[in-house]
Parts: sequence; structure tokens; C-alpha cells
Amino acid sequence: MVFLVPTHRPDASPVARTPRLWIVTNRVSDYVRWHRLMADDPEVSRDWSAREHELARRVPMGPIADPLDSPEPLMEDDPGQLFFAALDRSTRHLVGGVTVDAGELGGAVHRDYRAQGYGHEMLTAVCDLAHHRFGIARLTAGCEATNVPSQRWLTKAGFTLTDRRDPYTYGNGRVIHPLWWTKLDPSAE
Repeated sequence: MVFLVPTHRPDASPVARTPRLWIVTNRVSDYVRWHRLMADDPEVSRDWSAREHELARRVPMGPIADPLDSPEPLMEDDPGQLFFAALDRSTRHLVGGVTVDAGELGGAVHRDYRAQGYGHEMLTAVCDLAHHRFGIARLTAGCEATNVPSQRWLTKAGFTLTDRRDPYTYGNGRVIHPLWWTKLDPSAE
């Protein structure tokens, strides 16, 4: 279950709480930190362009902004382009991140937190926020047919396999023919 956390600042980023995570929305520092952490993970960054790798290497690794409703710069307020950072509530370490771009979802869990249920907890909370806080009724996601962990991740979060078959091109130019998934919540507001 996801609970929105009351903040003391009206201009603060939305924050949600799950049993083990804080889910913080659209803070620039969290996005930069996530990008840097994922650049060091060959499973995640293998399909990045050379430009993406270079940008990630330049990103400073500052501390997680605290308190969670601190006056952090926020990404542009656009419900079509969102970033959700998952922070471990006990350590404040970044567990993973999810982007939602025009309803298309992508994300990753840091390798130190995989296979422990953090990904499911994060993705379930992000979908709930996307549907009920940002009003996105349809979420889509793609993953390679051989990526069984991602398929399990999406299925556990309520995504269903579609018959969509269009290809996807990564930043480095590699083209794949992914399985496409969708999650629909007609009650999204």
C-alpha cells in the first residue's frame, strides 16, 4: 500500500511511503544520482549511447537531499515526463528509478537490491502514483523476450502482455523486437 507523505513545503516534490521505500518524484538530484549509479551497471547501461555514458561519468555523486521535502530543484512539471526515485527508508540509499515518458515506463533496480522484492515494491508504488496522482490511465512498457526478470517484474505489478510488436531502438542504435506490456486503470484521475 502506498501512502502520500505530507510535506511542509507546498512546492516540494510529491513523496510516497511503502513498507521499505520512500518514492520521491521529479527531484533533479535524484535523477542525476540514479543516472550515475545505472551507468556503472553493465546490464542497464549496455545499450546507452556514448553520449549517455559520457554524461553519466560527469555527474557528481552528492548526498541524497534530506529532508525529503527540502527545497531541491525539481524537473519540469510535466505529467507526461516523470521520474520516480526509490530510496531505502532505513539507509536513504537509492534503490532504483522509474521514468514515465508519455505513458511509457522504463526503469531499473540497482544491482545491490535485485531479487529482494524492492523492484516489485517500487514499481507497484510508481504505478499507483502515475494512475492516481498524475492521472495517467494507461502505462506501457517493453522488454526483451529473453529478459525473464523484467517480465516477472511487470507481471507482478499488474501489467499484461499485449499483441503490440513494433521494434524499439536504444540510444546506441541497437534495435530489438520487445514484448510490450500495458497496465490500464480506468479510475485514474
